[in-house]
Amino acid sequence: MAKQQTESPPSFEAALAQLEAIVSAIEEGKIGLEDAIGEYEKGMKLIRHCRSILAGAEAKIQQLQVADDGRVSAAPFEPPAD
Repeated sequence: MAKQQTESPPSFEAALAQLEAIVSAIEEGKIGLEDAIGEYEKGMKLIRHCRSILAGAEAKIQQLQVADDGRVSAAPFEPPAD
C-alpha cells in the first residue's frame, strides 16, 4: 500500500503568490479552457485558505480597553474611520 503524503498548507504569502500566478496565466490565455477550470478550482481553495488565515489573524488582534472602574478587557480592534 502506498503511503499518502500530506502536504502542509502554504503560508499566506505563498498562497497569494500562487493565486497571482493562476490569475495571470488565465488572463493572458497561457492555458486552455479545461486547464483554466482546474486552475480556477485550485484558486478557490487557495482563497478559502487565505480567508481562514486572515480570520485567525483578525481574531488575535484585539484592542485593550480600560473601564471606568479600572478593569481591563479585550475588544475587537476597530480601525479608525478615514
